[in-house]
Amino acid sequence: MIKRILCALLVLLPTSAYSHSLSDSFLDLDVVNEQVSGHWLIAVRDLELAVGLDQNLDRQITWGEIQQRQAAINDYVWSRLQLSMNGSGCTLTRGPMQLEQRNAGVFLYLPVTADCNVPGELRIDYSLMFDIDASHRGILNLSHNGEAFLRMFSPSESTHQLGTTGSFAALANLWTFLVEGVWHIWIGLDHILFLCALIIPIILGAGTVRRAPQTLAPASGQRMFVDILKVVTAFTIAHSITLILATLQVVVLPSRLVESVIALSVVITGLNVIFPMFRGHGWKIAFAFGLIHGFGFAGVLSDLSLPTHLFVSSLLSFNVGVEVGQLVIVAVLVPVLLIVNRQWLSRRLTLVSSGVVITGFGVLWLSERSLPYLLS
Repeated sequence: MIKRILCALLVLLPTSAYSHSLSDSFLDLDVVNEQVSGHWLIAVRDLELAVGLDQNLDRQITWGEIQQRQAAINDYVWSRLQLSMNGSGCTLTRGPMQLEQRNAGVFLYLPVTADCNVPGELRIDYSLMFDIDASHRGILNLSHNGEAFLRMFSPSESTHQLGTTGSFAALANLWTFLVEGVWHIWIGLDHILFLCALIIPIILGAGTVRRAPQTLAPASGQRMFVDILKVVTAFTIAHSITLILATLQVVVLPSRLVESVIALSVVITGLNVIFPMFRGHGWKIAFAFGLIHGFGFAGVLSDLSLPTHLFVSSLLSFNVGVEVGQLVIVAVLVPVLLIVNRQWLSRRLTLVSSGVVITGFGVLWLSERSLPYLLS
């Protein structure tokens, strides 16, 4: 029965579930008086969604195809970025396009220069991809007359005006990366399902699927709390360690390997929900695979050219954001599971269905991330 459900799930899951890659662009600008210079990195996969680059539909985007669509790219991209100072629009000058490989994939590198005529506070209006992907974020790294700023564009915050300095600017920088950390784990479905797969058996009882109804007894509240705390703490410590090491370039792993092992962790913990293999050792699994998940979290920071004096504070703020997002997930999940845990039948159905769904997603991600590499 479980095999049939899993097979059906693999067929019916939407293709949007396959992708874990974040939709981020990186806008680096240096402002000196009324002159602006820098570059804009936009993911090729995002441009494919926006203007269509794969002309022959072979699922491979070449430099030639990008050049053929250069006019469409320019029309789309430059209509979604406006710079102004003191209410006066800046004149943007486009540079030649290039390709650049980043941890998150292949990006189009666009040089940016602008003349704003009158020096003053810089206003940036950004709307790239918001009409296509509401999860898109634009990461702004700006130096304004020697003062460093870090900001994030989103559909709800598509404009930033840079003129605040001192402690207010520093707090704004910290807030930007705290929000980015929260957002990163909330849209990282693989991280969420991994955490859920570790908590579900704690509350609903490992081995419930195999036991007779009369032998089932919900675990005590104190035991549940301790076990959940151990899992969350182990996961937090593990991914914090590797997040820091990876961002500092002390340990670097290929992104394809990291994403594949993260998918494998979802498969293993999903199967564990249905067929308990790690009774009492969930925290050890959380720690072991949490080390790999930390490398996944590091991808966002690794692609930023952070100023030295902002590096440590941004790293710590991002990590705090990840933990806050993680705690919110746990706070929402636990009460729901406690309600389900009141009845044996609902407990059994939830274990089986959640285990199948989590495993199904893990298999999809594992095949998507590892098969192209193995077959190449």
